[in-house]
Amino acid sequence: MHSKTVKDYMVPWSDYPAIKVDKTLEQAVDMINDMASKKGYRWIIVTDENNDLVGFLTLRSIFEAIDNLVPQSGDWMGISTRIQLIKDTSLRECMKPMVNVTTLENDPPMKVAELILNHRVTIVPVLNDKSDIVGIIRPVDLLPFIKELFDKN
Repeated sequence: MHSKTVKDYMVPWSDYPAIKVDKTLEQAVDMINDMASKKGYRWIIVTDENNDLVGFLTLRSIFEAIDNLVPQSGDWMGISTRIQLIKDTSLRECMKPMVNVTTLENDPPMKVAELILNHRVTIVPVLNDKSDIVGIIRPVDLLPFIKELFDKN
C-alpha cells in the first residue's frame, strides 16, 4: 500500500468553477449560487486574462464586500437602493487575492494540514512537478485523512 499524498485528497483543478477577474460581483454570485446547488461549492476561482489564478471569491468575501460597499446605516434591509452599485463591483475589488501558499501533489497530507494552520488559509492550490496548478485542497478534503489517522491508532 502506498502512502497517500495530497493528490489522493485534492479536488482536481478542472472540477472547480473559475471566473475572470474583470467580471462583476453579480456574475460571480450567480455562478456561486449555481455551483452551490449543483456541487455544494461555496467559492469560486478568480483568474486573469491568461487563465492564471489571481484569487478566490468566497461567501465571506461577498458578505464583506456588501458590508464595505453599503454605507454603514446598520440597515441591511435598506440596501435595495444601493444594490446596483454592489452588483456592478469588479471582482478585483472584492476577491481574496492569492496568498503565496501552495503544496505539491506528492506531498504528504500532514504538510497541507500544517500550511492551513500556520498560514490561516482554507484554500491551498496543489502544484505538479512543473509548477502547474492541478488541484485545490481545503480542510474538508483532509477529513478522510484525519479519520484514517484516528482509525489506525
